[in-house]
Amino acid sequence: MRPNKCRDSGKLRPVASRTVGGYAIPGIVVFFFWLVVVILAIMLLAFIVHWAGGAALNLRLGHFVLDIGFT
Repeated sequence: MRPNKCRDSGKLRPVASRTVGGYAIPGIVVFFFWLVVVILAIMLLAFIVHWAGGAALNLRLGHFVLDIGFT
């Protein structure tokens, strides 16, 4: 059995995380795209909670008291 050897060992090659329509999209672009998507999803969730009237959490566990409320 032959060991796995690459013909280009030691050479740096560009790494694409995704390809769209035959074009390579760098991983950092994909990362920032998903970061923006997550931020927009959090903002949408906050808007829905604000529109619904807010929320309140009163958690008491022994001496530990957690009171969180937001609109």
